Amino acid sequence: MALPDSPLAGYLSGNRRLYAQLRPDPESLTHLMKLQQDLAALPEINDGGRPRWVSERQLHLTLIHFGKVRDVYAVVSVATGIAREDYEVLLADYVAETEAAMPGQPVVLEPAVLSRFGRHGRTLVLEYFPSSALMQSHAAAFAALAAFLRRCGIADVEAFTAADPNFMFASRLRPHITLSRAFAGVLPAFLPGSGDGAGAFQLTHVRLESMPVVY
Repeated sequence: MALPDSPLAGYLSGNRRLYAQLRPDPESLTHLMKLQQDLAALPEINDGGRPRWVSERQLHLTLIHFGKVRDVYAVVSVATGIAREDYEVLLADYVAETEAAMPGQPVVLEPAVLSRFGRHGRTLVLEYFPSSALMQSHAAAFAALAAFLRRCGIADVEAFTAADPNFMFASRLRPHITLSRAFAGVLPAFLPGSGDGAGAFQLTHVRLESMPVVY
């Protein structure tokens, strides 16, 4: 049975979502929101669609995406036959290990480029150059995920994660913050703040703070 003091006691029935994520500090949030406003004012950004700008509350950088705990259990249990109670105990251990893997101090990242993600390029993101602290945390968080899956009975973690939508990108990190979805416009032909005189706004560093894993 799940331990009475498990941080996830009862969460399985509620299908809670787990994320290893970092959130911009207040100053960085202000910058990102101003960037969204400046981008939204560019005609080429809105050409051919109506981008949905990510709200202030949802601006974040994902280190590891786990997904909804009950949905993941459904997939894992089919593959391994693990009992719900055993899964919940292992899940509590996984959360504790992932929390421990998160950066203990704020992480500062330098901007790289605006780009488009997704099969159809409909997600507008701001990519960042990875820092050693961030990459070390990602490696530790992925190790915690792999250990959790092995304890659940997954023999080939690499094959399992590659085939599952929740985990297929978990083993590698391309640091970014999503700015907009349903994006069908054209990216600016210049890097804002590059000094060419064309940009009406600037890209600057972001300061990120670790968030609780239970979302």
